[in-house]
Amino acid sequence: MTALLLWVGLALAGPVSEGAAALEEGRLDDAIAAWSQVAEDGGAPSGRVSYNLGTAWYRKGDWPRAVAHLRAAARLRPRDGAVQHNLALARAELGSVPPATSLPAAWMSVLTPGELGGIGLIFTALGSLLVVIGRSDPRLTRRLLGLAVMIGGFVLGGIAVAGGRAQIAHPLAVVVDGEAVLRDSASVNAAERFRLDPGAEVAIEKRYSGFLLVRDGHGRRGWVSSSAVEVPW
Repeated sequence: MTALLLWVGLALAGPVSEGAAALEEGRLDDAIAAWSQVAEDGGAPSGRVSYNLGTAWYRKGDWPRAVAHLRAAARLRPRDGAVQHNLALARAELGSVPPATSLPAAWMSVLTPGELGGIGLIFTALGSLLVVIGRSDPRLTRRLLGLAVMIGGFVLGGIAVAGGRAQIAHPLAVVVDGEAVLRDSASVNAAERFRLDPGAEVAIEKRYSGFLLVRDGHGRRGWVSSSAVEVPW
């Protein structure tokens, strides 16, 4: 496992470093290409890479793509002030845009599923330890406390798993390049429901034949061409 993590780290170091050097030299297209390659190679989502891409697109003046990647970074680094600051700047450049889609759960604005799962694991281990120690105590207080803490750890772990699955099942996307037409079904001939301006954020619910069933910040749903939106990672 250690060797695998080391290999992944070394594999990411090249493109990330190349992108950083290109950005420092003002070669925005080269920086974007280097960091985009990390996602195209099928790597695990990275808050650092998403933030770098969002920052590069912002400097390039492409506000919708900046929002897309900074929003992805915010999901992976919810307490990162730099991410939140740049995301606010990018959204401000768009002017009046629909509200952002809500997160699968409120706690995700503070913790990632991995972090909550880690807390649950600590609680489970602590509770198990209290139960074991309590066996030598004739009173049930310590064992009951340990059992309660352990159950709490299991609950937190379950919530973390559900949240992680929700993020994977319903990734965020942002309308780019031009106005997006949302239709009744996955067809260019289907009736139009409504339109979204560049920079509008949507949550993906389903994919079918080059179309995405999405939900916007107002709760409206419709099918949109996958080419009309940017889906980080």
